[in-house]
Amino acid sequence: MKAGSSRERSSGRKNSGIDVPQFFIREGDLSGDTAFIRGDDCHHLVNVRRIRKGDMIKIRDAEGKGYIARISDINTTEIKLSVLEEYGPGPEPVEIYLYMCLIKGGNFDSMIQKAVEVGVERITPVVSERTVPDPVKKGNEKHVRWNRIALGAAKQCMRNTVPEIAFPLDFSEAITQTFTDIRIIAHPDAGTGLREYLSSRQKPDSVSILVGPEGGFSEREILSASEMGWMPVNCGATHLRAETAAVILPSLVLYHWS
Repeated sequence: MKAGSSRERSSGRKNSGIDVPQFFIREGDLSGDTAFIRGDDCHHLVNVRRIRKGDMIKIRDAEGKGYIARISDINTTEIKLSVLEEYGPGPEPVEIYLYMCLIKGGNFDSMIQKAVEVGVERITPVVSERTVPDPVKKGNEKHVRWNRIALGAAKQCMRNTVPEIAFPLDFSEAITQTFTDIRIIAHPDAGTGLREYLSSRQKPDSVSILVGPEGGFSEREILSASEMGWMPVNCGATHLRAETAAVILPSLVLYHWS
């Protein structure tokens, strides 16, 4: 920030009552104390939320920094903002990389929304032996929709960044591509519980979690994952639905190391 800038650093508490979801601005849309919102977000704010000149809004840049801004001008293609305050990206939690086997219809869409709200950093769809949906059918259309859902959820829950939804991977690729120290594969028949396993490990920077489809993983897949360093864990006394496990597991990991 330049000396003499009108932007005031703060903890973000002063204007915490602003009743508008935050919006993400792209690189190049912020210069000094001026920012712009364009595209779909501009359309949404103008035509749906009916914002007006002088209204306050929260925005966040690609580095995760948040800003309180006032709308200074509106037209059909862009909204011009005057940046008033800046606040940092907040504390760095454990990064969660979710590898989620494809599940039917709207369940996968709902899972993305909830996982983003919980705090998952990245979601990679996985095709396993018992996966039912066809990953090729409307593949690009689904990928665009998934990332749109992630963006909307990140706005609504005030995430620092927008989690990426990757293109689907085969199970054999998914278990070899991860780089995290801790790798967990959900398996209801595993002899080790999640809490027991987490308590035996030091806090990592990142954790990978692999969740199966409605029919679970085959024994062959569990063996293959174990050989690649994935630890089978159970979630407790009950067998969770796939979309439930995809939200509960990251939540428990983040809670344990918060």
